[in-house]
Amino acid sequence: MAIRKVKASEAKKLRGATIWNKVKSMTDAEIRIAAKSDPNAREFRQDELMQFRRERKK
Repeated sequence: MAIRKVKASEAKKLRGATIWNKVKSMTDAEIRIAAKSDPNAREFRQDELMQFRRERKK
């Protein structure tokens, strides 16, 4: 999969391929198994997770 730049206005129009109803019906264990089987996904280390900041609602 190639990475390409898009304008913010274009990005807002894009939709992901996630089927959210399916995700909401899965347990945490099922989600972990699915993520581990996805070659494009990886688990973050604890030190990497600490770099994230919670988004503030506007």
